[in-house]
Amino acid sequence: MISELKIIVNSILYQFMNKIFYSKAFLCKKNKKRFLSNLIKMKLIGFVLAASSIGVYASTSAQVTVNVRNGKIENVLKNISKQTGVRFIYEEGLLKDRKTSLDLKNVTLNASLNIIFSKSNYSYRLHGNTVVIKSKTEASLKEATQDLIMKGRVIDENSLPLANVTVTEVGTSTSVQTDVNGNFTLKVSHTSAKIRLNIVGFDPQTITYSNAVVSVKMVSSSNQMDEVVVVGFGKQKKESVVGAISSVSSKDLKVPTSTLSNAFAGRVAGIIAVQRGGEPGADGSNFWVRGISTFAGPSNPLIFIDGIESSITDMNNLPPEVIDNFSLLKDASATALYGARGANGVLMITTKRGGNFEKARINFRIENTFAAPTKPVKFSNAVDYMETFNYALTNRGLAPRFSDEKITNTQNHLDPVAYPDVDWYKTLFKDMSLNQYANFNVAGGGNRADYFVSANFNNDNGFLRKDPFNKFDNNIKIRKYNVLANVGVSLSNTTKAIIRVNSRLDDYNGSGVTSSELYGRLFLAPPALFPAVLPANAENTDHIMFGNLNGGPIPSGTGNNIYYNPYANMVSGYRSSFTATNMGAIEVNQDLKFLLDGLHVKGLLSFTNVSTSSNVRSSSPFYYEVSDFKEVDGKYDYTYRNVTRGTTALSSNLTSEGSRLMNVNFVVDYTKQIKSHKVGGMLAYLSRDYNPNNPSSFVASLPTRNQGIAGRLTYGYNDTYFFEGNFGYNGSEAFAKGKRFGFFPSLAAGYMISNESFWQPLKPVISSLKFRGSWGIVGNANVYSSAGSVVRFPYLEEVNLNGRGYTFGNNWQTTQTGAAISKLGYPGATWERGKKINVGMDLGMFKDKFTLTADWFTETRSDIFMQRQVVPAEVGVVGLTPYANIGQVSSSGVDGNLSYQQQLTPDLYLNVRGTFTYSKNTLLDRDEPTQLFAYQSAIGRPLNVGYGYTAEGYYQDATDIATSPVNTLSKDLKPGDIKYKDLNADGKIDAFDKSYIGNPTVPQIVYGIGGSARYKKVDFSVFFQGTAKVSLFMSGIHPFNPESSALLQYIADDYWTENNTDAMYPRTISNLAYHSNFETSTHWMRDASFIRLKNAEVGFTHKFARVFVAGQNLVTFSKFKYWDVELGGGNGLKYPNNRIVSVGGQFNF
Repeated sequence: MISELKIIVNSILYQFMNKIFYSKAFLCKKNKKRFLSNLIKMKLIGFVLAASSIGVYASTSAQVTVNVRNGKIENVLKNISKQTGVRFIYEEGLLKDRKTSLDLKNVTLNASLNIIFSKSNYSYRLHGNTVVIKSKTEASLKEATQDLIMKGRVIDENSLPLANVTVTEVGTSTSVQTDVNGNFTLKVSHTSAKIRLNIVGFDPQTITYSNAVVSVKMVSSSNQMDEVVVVGFGKQKKESVVGAISSVSSKDLKVPTSTLSNAFAGRVAGIIAVQRGGEPGADGSNFWVRGISTFAGPSNPLIFIDGIESSITDMNNLPPEVIDNFSLLKDASATALYGARGANGVLMITTKRGGNFEKARINFRIENTFAAPTKPVKFSNAVDYMETFNYALTNRGLAPRFSDEKITNTQNHLDPVAYPDVDWYKTLFKDMSLNQYANFNVAGGGNRADYFVSANFNNDNGFLRKDPFNKFDNNIKIRKYNVLANVGVSLSNTTKAIIRVNSRLDDYNGSGVTSSELYGRLFLAPPALFPAVLPANAENTDHIMFGNLNGGPIPSGTGNNIYYNPYANMVSGYRSSFTATNMGAIEVNQDLKFLLDGLHVKGLLSFTNVSTSSNVRSSSPFYYEVSDFKEVDGKYDYTYRNVTRGTTALSSNLTSEGSRLMNVNFVVDYTKQIKSHKVGGMLAYLSRDYNPNNPSSFVASLPTRNQGIAGRLTYGYNDTYFFEGNFGYNGSEAFAKGKRFGFFPSLAAGYMISNESFWQPLKPVISSLKFRGSWGIVGNANVYSSAGSVVRFPYLEEVNLNGRGYTFGNNWQTTQTGAAISKLGYPGATWERGKKINVGMDLGMFKDKFTLTADWFTETRSDIFMQRQVVPAEVGVVGLTPYANIGQVSSSGVDGNLSYQQQLTPDLYLNVRGTFTYSKNTLLDRDEPTQLFAYQSAIGRPLNVGYGYTAEGYYQDATDIATSPVNTLSKDLKPGDIKYKDLNADGKIDAFDKSYIGNPTVPQIVYGIGGSARYKKVDFSVFFQGTAKVSLFMSGIHPFNPESSALLQYIADDYWTENNTDAMYPRTISNLAYHSNFETSTHWMRDASFIRLKNAEVGFTHKFARVFVAGQNLVTFSKFKYWDVELGGGNGLKYPNNRIVSVGGQFNF
């Protein structure tokens, strides 16, 4: 102790003498005496300070006891000063009105000061018996100039790296994500920083800053209910959600397709979806939420992207890389907020945002796609065509059309012009197309702003061939350019704004005829009559010489009747269009905690503008026929005769149209936690103003406007009992005053039984279990005519000023027209109402490694808008069918999804998932006339079922025809014709023997099952999708009717003859306008169920790069073999679905 005193005293004296000797005052002689006097005084002071230092040792080790609640820090310091004798020095006003709460017992001075200032904006430094307090900003100025970096690695329970873990410094917005190896590097603000690690499926962890590389092990979460779910006008913790909501990860939507809806079927529980074609730009799936619940018009759900009402086209063109959350709202509690427009379900999509990341996150994905038809329809060759045609004629006692010589020469391939054998399908279409896809996105930001920007390019090409003579391209090509940007700005500590921009350009090119026209004409082109193109001669060098024949069934407009040449139709022009879609939105969020803790307001204004310009350019084909030919030394010389004179110049038809959509939303919400009680409320105003620009129709160009309010009240107790009430009060200009607004309420409750104390022993097995139920009324404001067109202002009558009139005068030669009612108004018109009930459960087992969500639902849709079918003649409205809200449909079913994930070994991870949706509907009322026979009534039957005869095989001989009920449909009955059942047993076959047959043409069951596995750097996934309880009806397949119709190969292979009485197809018939064989019946009905390998993918990841090979629609298993069963009924001649193989790479920086 003595030596320490000497050191202290000498140190003090040295510092004092150093200052004195080098001061100007010391250099003056008159001050020397004063200096000696001061020297003696300083010696004494040094001893005093040395002695006081002994007190410092004592005071810093002294015990402090403080117990204060919300007390001023200045008073606390005075108390500590009395206990320890330590002085506190700080600038005046620094600690004014600053408060703290402490409960310290026998704590050292240093420890107590650490506790007081660790969570404040102040720092302290101990100088002897004095404590100097400063602002942390000043104290850490030097520290702030140096980068504090924390590095680490995050692993799971099996010591495997965890990617995409969010690592955040607590109290700041600075965050990063771990890479594929689980590594992270985070810049922190100070050495005592707390670091929080968070990822869905694992319990969050908080650690303290360390300058050493840390290793953090995260434990799987014991509760799936911690996830956040997007709901109407906000978000909720999954635990508190009481509605039926399906959520899908954005990674499950990343499949090799340019259309988002094609990823729905089997992946989203509650969606019934089918893809009816694969034409670029028109390949989206038809989908319904929980099936079809109305027969009046389409049943499309509402779609919201970032809270902005959007079209199906907008959704289909959204790149999966920009999607952050995808939720499907299914029951009334989830959709009642949207009132008169929420009956068909609601899709909620949110796009990604940036964040305060250490550095910008850059992602790039590129892939090349090879596409081919899944199952193209096959046509017969010319020889089979001619032989079958001849059989169809001789079967009716007529002379054959094609000679044996022509058949033989064609079979021997003597000459493709003289004896053509045209495969029209291969002439028109390529076997494969090559497409490209690329996405680049970057996310980042800082303390006051964040951004996410995505640029997307998609190049889809069709299968149509281009003629080498033409300088234009008639193949279907669509190039899509999309830029999306979300920028968030913190205007203050309580005010945040988000600016969103989404721009898309669609550049389309295609044939001058639509694909449906092209495939329709394909069936009307026989293979044996003429080639697609004739060899050019010296007289015709400025145009293509298309083959044809005079005397066909098609008037040409030049006096000659011709046949369809689909190749000529396809390459004689092109169609181009350019569509620009621009959306801009601003959203402002204001925290009103300075008024009331938990109170927030949000305003959203969005504007979408769509403009399209199109140009159809076409020419008339030059058709020629071979009038004569000669063979000289094995070579043929042809003589041509012009059938129709065409044009070489391309005509032009320019059109343009567009639309504008403005949405305004204003939302006030409040949440408050009071001990075990959690209450919440929300009130929203929303309006929509849609202005189409349709030059073809004045009525269609009128704006559509909707507005309303919505509200929600929620209550939760102890995270176990949940109650929720919602309402929507909405209006539409489509209805008259007094009918324009409606109230749509819903109630829901949930019981999280696994949070009860008595459940705790079961937690290791059943980690979470919740029951929920809801009831509510929702609406559908869309009104359609029986023809499926939109009816505007159904309460108003329409008057035709040039309507029917009177004929009079001499020989009734004078007609006077006048005003006449062309549509009767229905003042009582209003929206459909759907009363929905839902009961569901959410189950998690073994720390939620296994999860199951299941729902049972029922709905009664009433007041369906329709045109009456039963109107007495005395009403006097002949030809004017009045409207009414009288239709009624009930529907019910179940849907659910399950998943299982497990780390099987340290290197092997497995995930299995599946969904199931079953929905059936029943027609309750359609103003149907009273049927003579109950089996002909649609009431009590599903929607979209076939109506036709019940087939009982074929007539086998003349005796069978004579002893069967009389077929009044056809007089020319022969063995091999279809025999029908006499349902009413009146001894004859007529229209009263029709009934409803088969399953609906829209699947009642859609399911999917798939899995993914990861072994070290290799990952693999597979997904199967299927449908059941669905029928299709073959039609438009009958050869030679009309005479120019082609022959499909499966008919050529298996039609009825005396030697093939159990054939698929009845006897062939030529050139009959009608025959009972063509009627819709069970003979043409097929089971359209299927299961297909929808997607498969294998990838390899190394550091920041992943390469992959993926496929879609790879293999299909179905009883139906003639074309892709998912295309539905008809003859399969439509643009096919695609089998796709993609090769690509993903790069993350």
